[in-house]
Amino acid sequence: HQAISVAEGNIASALFEGLVTQPARGDTEILPGVASSWTVNAKKSKFVFSLNPNAVWSDGTPIDANTFVESYKRILTPRFAAQNAVLFYDILNAEEFHKGEITDFSKVGVSAISNYELEIELNRSVPYFLQKLKHFAWFPVPIHEIQANGGLYSISNSWASNPNLVSNGPYVLASWQRNLRISIVKNKRYWDAEKVSVASIEFHLIENTQSQYRAFQAGQIDVTEEIPSELKSANLPNARFDPVLSTAYLVLNTESSPLNSSRARIALSQAIDRKLLIKAVLKSGTPANRFTPKSMPGYPLRSDLANPALVTLAEIELDALRANGPLTMIVSNRDVSIDVAEALQNMWEAKLGIDVRIQNMEFRTFLTRLDEGDYDIGYIAWTGDYAHAYTFLDVLRSDGLHNRSRWKHSGYDNLLDKSLTQHDSKSRLETLYKAESLLMEEMPIIPISWKTKDYFLSSRVQNWPASLVLLRTYKYVHLQN
Repeated sequence: HQAISVAEGNIASALFEGLVTQPARGDTEILPGVASSWTVNAKKSKFVFSLNPNAVWSDGTPIDANTFVESYKRILTPRFAAQNAVLFYDILNAEEFHKGEITDFSKVGVSAISNYELEIELNRSVPYFLQKLKHFAWFPVPIHEIQANGGLYSISNSWASNPNLVSNGPYVLASWQRNLRISIVKNKRYWDAEKVSVASIEFHLIENTQSQYRAFQAGQIDVTEEIPSELKSANLPNARFDPVLSTAYLVLNTESSPLNSSRARIALSQAIDRKLLIKAVLKSGTPANRFTPKSMPGYPLRSDLANPALVTLAEIELDALRANGPLTMIVSNRDVSIDVAEALQNMWEAKLGIDVRIQNMEFRTFLTRLDEGDYDIGYIAWTGDYAHAYTFLDVLRSDGLHNRSRWKHSGYDNLLDKSLTQHDSKSRLETLYKAESLLMEEMPIIPISWKTKDYFLSSRVQNWPASLVLLRTYKYVHLQN
């Protein structure tokens, strides 16, 4: 429940399983997970899930409806401080419980109507709700095991570090060498174990893309997470470039001067040569003129988007940009992030005459700095949690947990709220389109590129998962020979 990154989600998806699952490839199909079937009312606001009694924890403990009730209560409990709790806000009174406005969880729209029947009631019609359930935040957790290791709502509970980790997915933990590798083996108690072909998987912690490539070339790993930027245009035989709903962007601290000025933010954006940046540094992707990727199904309804008028800063505004010394740009210590930062540093110096100081750091430290507002500019990416524009635009809501820009705009929030009351898909997307136009006029973030998922894949690996939102299920993967 504390996992937030795609990498953490990839491992969680091997060890755990939610109510529904992802197919081997694609995103539209909804497959049974712990729930063998489900029904939904005409308004698409109330779901009843029938749980598979053969779905048990790896220690043999049954998974019943109350397991999900307690798991969802845990992630929504305020003191547990789970960032992904916002994904549950579609549920009746979930937001109010998470924000401490109500304390009685029985008022939240999650209930066990029998041992193996779970009911989820929403605030409103959410046509894509089943898609959201694929996200790892919705996975159940072994309540009995967590309680045996400490407080159920304690962040410091070490149950997940237990070498005999109890899970319910296709695989179970075999060993965990911190900062080195995680080994998992087939879960013999998994309800669909006969579909699981690969007996064991190892996840290696290799942050440097060149090191990943060397390990791949040496046959030490079968799949990399990325391709070194200098190799992306080399037409190498095992290179893969999958479409993905992911945007690389700059987040700007709008509470600090001079970036509290929208004109300054727009000027920074317009000084960026995105085509050159992609050609010379990133080597893949498409220049982004908005936050929501162009590959988002059904969005936008028009190809145009209101772009801010060209901004030419007056000398007094340029002086304000330089007044407090260099702007601080923070990035994670991945090589491509550093390269991007250096390219942007040069563009801004050449076109605006401003100085930018770059600081790179370990990813967790980087996120902490963003959360604490200890930065001016940060380079980051957002990958959709599900295939709908709302998963991007909700990030910039005034009180959003991931709104690290600290930008607040009631008009923007009102448009997001309005979209949630519209049952017609076309009307909902029109409203979100207006919200995004407003977002790009204010520019609290600067979209850089719409990404692809670039990686090397060994020819012996068959049926490797592909997903627009980077959801993975390993049960369908098999090895040739």
